[in-house]
Amino acid sequence: MSENTIPPKPEEMGEHLDQEIKDTVHDWAQNPEASRFEDLDERIDEKLRRRIASWVGAPEDADWKTIGAKMDASTREAIGRWVGAEPDADWGTISSRMEGRIRHGIARLVRAAPATPATETEAAAEASWSDIGAKIERDVRGWIGEIVGAGEQADWKTIGDQVLDQVRVAFNKVAQSARKREESAPASQVTRIPIEGEEDRPPAVTDEKPAGPQE
Repeated sequence: MSENTIPPKPEEMGEHLDQEIKDTVHDWAQNPEASRFEDLDERIDEKLRRRIASWVGAPEDADWKTIGAKMDASTREAIGRWVGAEPDADWGTISSRMEGRIRHGIARLVRAAPATPATETEAAAEASWSDIGAKIERDVRGWIGEIVGAGEQADWKTIGDQVLDQVRVAFNKVAQSARKREESAPASQVTRIPIEGEEDRPPAVTDEKPAGPQE
């Protein structure tokens, strides 16, 4: 396998294709007299098609439909192998295996068990999404119940009532403390504001004529 047929990393494929386009445009522009835009389009299409065909293992002269089918088959086989499906498994089988693998992993993580245990004559059942959800709900509810003092087996109503009681007690403590501070604070003294009487006021001018000497 030559260097050109070695598939690059997925994040580098775009850069390789951009470079292919630049090189093709540069070669096309070397002969401006015979250059036509139709030729440029055909050259780019052929160059990219050959390069991607080499990456997915398709024949060099394969068309885009053949390249797409080869790419789908390769991707499907790789993912199918990852989830333990047969090499010729279809996408429906692969997606079902993938869902089961994810569900099994989460069930093991949260230690969920199937609601109906298997009997001696039945194969061991796997936990469903409903079993996983119920297990997570029980764990969260038990954890919160322990925090608020309602107990690990308390239901949500009991937990809610316990939280409400704790909030009410805390509010009452704050209110009582505020009332005690108000009662213990010294009463403010009333400041008298003196009001001048009639005899204390300065004489007022009642006539425009100057006043004569007092007898």
